[in-house]
Amino acid sequence: MIQTILYRLLLLLIASGALTYIVFVIRFYFGWKNKTQTKNFRKLRVSVVVVARNEAKNLPRLMSCLLSQDYPKALYEIVLGDDDSDDGTEDLMQSYIDAGHNVRYIKSLGRDDVVSPKKLALNKAVTAADGDIILTTDADCIVPRTWISSMVSCFADDVSMVAGYSRTLIPVWSKASILQKYEHLDFALTYMVLGGGYTLGKSWACIGQNLAYRKTAWEDVGGFSKIWHLISGDDVNLMQLMRRKGHKIIFNFASASFTHTHPVSSWKHFINQRSRWASNMKYQLSFDPEFFFILFSMACLYWGSIILMFVNLKLGLAVFAYRILIEHIMISYSRKHFGVSARMLSFYPVWLVIQTFMLVFTMVLGQLGIFIWHGKRPPKGVLNARSNI
Repeated sequence: MIQTILYRLLLLLIASGALTYIVFVIRFYFGWKNKTQTKNFRKLRVSVVVVARNEAKNLPRLMSCLLSQDYPKALYEIVLGDDDSDDGTEDLMQSYIDAGHNVRYIKSLGRDDVVSPKKLALNKAVTAADGDIILTTDADCIVPRTWISSMVSCFADDVSMVAGYSRTLIPVWSKASILQKYEHLDFALTYMVLGGGYTLGKSWACIGQNLAYRKTAWEDVGGFSKIWHLISGDDVNLMQLMRRKGHKIIFNFASASFTHTHPVSSWKHFINQRSRWASNMKYQLSFDPEFFFILFSMACLYWGSIILMFVNLKLGLAVFAYRILIEHIMISYSRKHFGVSARMLSFYPVWLVIQTFMLVFTMVLGQLGIFIWHGKRPPKGVLNARSNI
């Protein structure tokens, strides 16, 4: 009797996941098909804000990219928020200032007194910034010459935030490791889902490696004050604060805005990164329940099919095949927007195996706070802490 009930419950969860998946894929299809991008031709004052901790080896490459932008030099500044580096970052940035470039350097101290040292440095940098638009990236990123102009062009009068795409830099796909291929494809597939959401007006997530917002909108939501007690999530949680207050958020689908970042160096670093991202799940759930309903439904479909194979192999395989079919339909009409070639997509079977287990593993680690961010671990009791800038 109990076995029958559990079996029917499993089938019900799988069916709900399958139905949710196909409904959203259909909606994404029409969203992608009817996608439009409003352009703004006014030149706005921009502050490119970068937070760095011991990134002296990566900063010269980023600075070279930022100083060679096709945007009018008189209309943008570079603000470096230094998270108390001790590797010569200050001397390096001073050399750019001495050379006459429009660069500002802000040293952030007191990292031991806060939960999130990065957020402290970012808060100081954004506060000091003169631009109407705050444009953020990371110190180890590479941005195209058209980055600023492309991101700014999306700021119609009613837009408060523009999210962008960032992918790992893999010069030769055939020479990349399994980890590098997995990371690259996983991020692209994730953004195919997120991009589909944006075509429907749903801003579910973003990344600080490529993000822009009006400083007035940042001030309107109180800056980072409401998320000060969280060790990470200065990007996605800020997005949700703006969304909840009615600010319009869009995505920049133009390849001229896409940035690159270096691949992670090891599986340990990758797991640490994804665990940190997963640590925001509890707060994102309160911000946007719809997105997590979708994720839960997908999990029911993914894991339900695997569990079902032990009970009814043929039916389990059929459900698993259904998942693969639906994913390939979605990928087929969205991958061109994110530069995913057919050769890259051939890695999909390997990604599928790793991703199925990686999601659960990193989610557990994230909820337990087992990760490091900017040299710090989440302190015990941080989940109940309150913000206090």
